[in-house]
Amino acid sequence: MSFFKSYGRLLRTKASVRFGSFFSLVLIAIAVSSILGMESLKAKRAVISSVNPEIGSSDDIMTIRGTGFGDEQDESYVSIAGIRVTSSHYISWRDNEIKLRIPYNVQDGLVKVVTRRGESDPSFFANRSNIPESVRFDLQSRIPLISAIEPETAAPGDLITIKGSNFGVSRLSSDILFSTDRPDSVLPASLSEFPWNYWSDNEIRVRVPDGAATGVISVRTAKGDSQGYPFGVSTSAGKKRFVDRKIYVIQTSLDIENEKEGALGEITLYMPRPALSASQPSAEYKEVKPDALIDNDRGEIVFRTREMSGKGNKQTFSASAVITVYGVESSVYDKKSPAYSSETLSLYKSYMTADPQIPSDKPAVKELAAELTGKEKNLYRKARILFDHMKDSYKIQLQLRGGTADPIDLLKRKSGDAFDFAALYAALCRASGIAAVQVTGVVIDAKGASHNHSWTEIYLEDFGWFPVDLALACGLKYASFPAREDAADYYFGNMDNCHIAYSRGNKAIKSSMSNNRIVRRPRSYAMQSLWEESSTAESSYSSYWTDPIVTGMY
Repeated sequence: MSFFKSYGRLLRTKASVRFGSFFSLVLIAIAVSSILGMESLKAKRAVISSVNPEIGSSDDIMTIRGTGFGDEQDESYVSIAGIRVTSSHYISWRDNEIKLRIPYNVQDGLVKVVTRRGESDPSFFANRSNIPESVRFDLQSRIPLISAIEPETAAPGDLITIKGSNFGVSRLSSDILFSTDRPDSVLPASLSEFPWNYWSDNEIRVRVPDGAATGVISVRTAKGDSQGYPFGVSTSAGKKRFVDRKIYVIQTSLDIENEKEGALGEITLYMPRPALSASQPSAEYKEVKPDALIDNDRGEIVFRTREMSGKGNKQTFSASAVITVYGVESSVYDKKSPAYSSETLSLYKSYMTADPQIPSDKPAVKELAAELTGKEKNLYRKARILFDHMKDSYKIQLQLRGGTADPIDLLKRKSGDAFDFAALYAALCRASGIAAVQVTGVVIDAKGASHNHSWTEIYLEDFGWFPVDLALACGLKYASFPAREDAADYYFGNMDNCHIAYSRGNKAIKSSMSNNRIVRRPRSYAMQSLWEESSTAESSYSSYWTDPIVTGMY
């Protein structure tokens, strides 16, 4: 009996061992399966093996290599420094390689590939513009840095405060750059009428310029550009777009000829430069002959003649500029165009009062403005009422009138040139409490010929400058100019890219001596009080100014 008991215990022990071994194998299998499953899931996530370049600039091509990106992009995307790269920037997308064009003003930060399986582990990218050429610890040599902008969102014309360091104790040639709705383009605050009212090494107070858009703000100094700091531009008054960029190469020139046998003394000449604005952001001079006395004296190139002896002796002065122009498309919500704030009234006072060019204080102008606008308070509606009245009541003539003609006599004559229409509309607007400026320049026709022209801009609260070309709206047609069927409505708030501005308002230039002989050129392509000056004791001479000539269009 003891034998069988012992044998039975042995069998139970072996069975127990076998069952335990089987159970252990099951547990091990489950664990291995779980680990393999997790590894499999992990393998399905995107993995970045390299980013090239690791240090780059906007518009460079970035190549991201790795695995698990997917053969097609679908809803996947790349993020750089927390900003999602939009679809227009991708060049190619493969499972092991992504090529994209680095977006404008992208900042230092982490690069990730995001698919439906989640985010990849990050790699790092640095913006080359944020890296100084050499590391220095001298505070005066460091690039600027923005730490805060208050408020974070504002409308055109609003005052904002930029805080940070290394801005410089004074502005000198520094500037503040705002984003625009134009690709790869920035808007310097210096183009605004009131670019800043305070500048120190750690704080700048600046007004949002007309044409700025949501994006980033950076500070540019001689040491370099700061990082782009996020900033929003918001307006409830309407929308403005700058479209259809066109680049012109424009040459202006004049000849001076001695009309007497004796020596001709010095003559000072003031050649107008194009007026910069949001729609005409740059005018870069490529050639100026001979060397100017002053390259840019508040908007003019100043020349001075050399000694000229002998009748018929001539000197030629010329300047060639590359000018960038955009068309303007405006959409104003007329119910949200209120009267000006007290701050705007104080800033734009000069655009709302009479001057020799815009006699808005004349009784006939004031009476007509009051009669037409009545009790209307909305500035946009006032401007439209005045526009419609002029469009329906007066006839436009192509030929420019004499320079001494009074533009306000359009009220009686019922016909006038582009200069008359622009000046009278500005005067009626000012008499109605609307800030307005007359703009002069040239219109370029389809054959590249330039024509002296004038139009108007009005300022609307919480919106900015609003273009109005009454002459073209009334049917003025230059030879070969691309006329519009909807001109009567289009030129109230919109502007094509064929207008090049040389003056925004009348520019007073002081004579260097009280007894100098002064030459003016009224109703020309620029409104300035002085074009030439010479001593009354000088021998006689003649001058011939050419209107701007187009030598290239792109």
